[in-house]
Formats: sequence, structure tokens, C-alpha cells
Amino acid sequence: MNRLESRETRILLARLAPPATSWPTRHGRRALLAAAAGLLVPWAVHAQPATGYPARPIRLIVPFEPGGSTDITARMVANEVGKRLNQAIVVENMGGSGGGRGTDVVAKAKPDGYTLLWANVAPIAINAHLYKKLPYDPAKDFAPITLATVFPNVLVVKPALKNDTPQTFLMKAKTEYKDLSFASAGNGSTTHLAGEWLKLLTGANWLHVPYKGGGPALLAVASGQVDMYFSAIPSAMPFIKAGQVRAMATTGKTRDASLPDVPTVAELGLRDYEVVNWNGLLAPANTPPAILQTLNNATVAALSSTQLKAQLYAQGAVASPMTATAFSAFIAAESVKWARVVKVSNAHVD
Repeated sequence: MNRLESRETRILLARLAPPATSWPTRHGRRALLAAAAGLLVPWAVHAQPATGYPARPIRLIVPFEPGGSTDITARMVANEVGKRLNQAIVVENMGGSGGGRGTDVVAKAKPDGYTLLWANVAPIAINAHLYKKLPYDPAKDFAPITLATVFPNVLVVKPALKNDTPQTFLMKAKTEYKDLSFASAGNGSTTHLAGEWLKLLTGANWLHVPYKGGGPALLAVASGQVDMYFSAIPSAMPFIKAGQVRAMATTGKTRDASLPDVPTVAELGLRDYEVVNWNGLLAPANTPPAILQTLNNATVAALSSTQLKAQLYAQGAVASPMTATAFSAFIAAESVKWARVVKVSNAHVD
């Protein structure tokens, strides 16, 4: 499950990490994953759909401000799931604390299936490793329903670097490109950690330049103020087509259909590199299994529809439904991965 296990990465971690005794052994890593997954499994058991649920509208908390891709895709999914449940799902935006404010509200909500979280990688799998203390426990305070969407990004570089191929760009990372700068949507964001991870794997000495959001970060690269940025693909497409930035690589497991000629970072030799933003559905811990199963059935059916898949893809999202048990394991693996990236990169939130 852990995707940081390539030979080159193990060498890097050995060089940068504290003494080897503080790192888990192979068996220890397996135990860690199993333990982390096990915290969520009790609510991921199979159950018969709940009778009489839902009897009133469901509140879906999106822990970010309105208007972004996370909010837009949440509303798309909520609309389709609501149709299958014959009940309205009301989206409520509750931004703040890197997604932590809204996430905490759901953690403390009544476990009756009427308050759900549009879970995001940052507050669920990353923030616990960036912040000294969170008001909620990502592993204990939630019951998984399903993964919903994943968002691969694209590494774009400023026009002055447009003559490089993706292969030569990474080859130069340790030499003439070792002192480049990379923008991010903010400290601790996936765009920040994506850059830190690539920096570590290439041996570069890139400078991180945080911005207040993805829009300003992308504009900084297009104007030449910063050298590169891991952008959401739909946001970057107009700039790529206009020649204002150059697409070097995408960050998912496979090439993105909208950029079929652009390789993945893994294709360029960093086999374990995969960075995606993701969203899924979580309920408060101790929500009855029958309610969780009802929600999983409806959401998986919605995300499997051709219409919703196309709508999500237009926003740069790939519909990725799964069982509650699989989502539990996915969250555990993501948490372990990002814990190690944060540690070896010394990433922090000011």
C-alpha cells in the first residue's frame, strides 16, 4: 500500500531521516497500515440498507469556501445521490483552518446519518502531520462511506523553460535547475507537498513560494515570477493551450485523457511518485452500519453513472467509488504516506 518503497526513495529516506531504529521495519510498516486501517474498519462492515432512512434532508459539510473544485464537485455528487435517496442533500460550506473547522463539526455531530463530511485529503490525511494538535482525530472520529473523486495535477513551468522536454527537465534538477522556485496554493497544501516530494527525489534545492490559492500561484508561473507549479488540470489548460506555461508531467497513476501526450512523473523514472487531491464521504463515528450501507449504495450508483462521470471529468475529477472497507484502507495508506513526506521534507505550517 505504501507507495514510498522504491529503492531510490529508501536510500533518500535513510540519508535524511533520524536513526534507522526510529523507522518501522517491513513488518512494522505492515502492522502500522493494518492498525491504522483497523481503526476505521468497525464502521465499514457490510449491512443491509436502512429502513426509513433518510426521512429528512441531509446536511453535507464542505470544509472549504464556495466556488472551488472541491465545492463544485460536492454539489454535483450531492445532487445525484439525493435523487437516489429521494431526499435533498444540502451542501453547507464551512471553511477555515485548512479544512479543519468543517471537519471538526462533523466529527462532533450526532451519528444519525444526517450530517456528513465531504472529506478531503488535507484535513483527513495530511493535517495531523502538519499541525501540532487537531481538535478531531481523523482515524477515530469518522466512519468511512466511499471515496468519491480524485484530482491528478499537472506540473507546469514558466515560458522560459519551455524548450526542455520532461525528461531533460528532471535530469537538470540536480544541476542547472537545482535552485528553481516552485509555487503552491499555500503551506501544507498538496501542491506544496507535491513539490517537496519531487524536490527530495530529484535532489534539487528548489525554493517554495506559497500563495493564497491556486489561481495566484498559476498566474505567478505564467508571468515568470516563479518557475513551476502543480496545477489543477482544468485551471492550467487555457494557459497550456495559449503557450503561457509548459506542461511537463501529470501526477496520477496513468496519463490524463485531456493531456495524452504529457507523461506522468512515474513514467519519467520516479516510479512511486503519485500525488492526487481526493474527496470522499465520511460520517461521524458510530453511525449505524445500515445507514452507512444505504449511503454507500446510493453514492456508488451515482458515481457510476455516465452523466456524472462526464460532469466531474470536466472539473478535472475522476469518479472513484469503492466499498467502505476499501476507503478505510485507502485513508490509512494516504495518512502513512503523507506522514513520511512531511517528515523527510520538514514541511510545516507557519
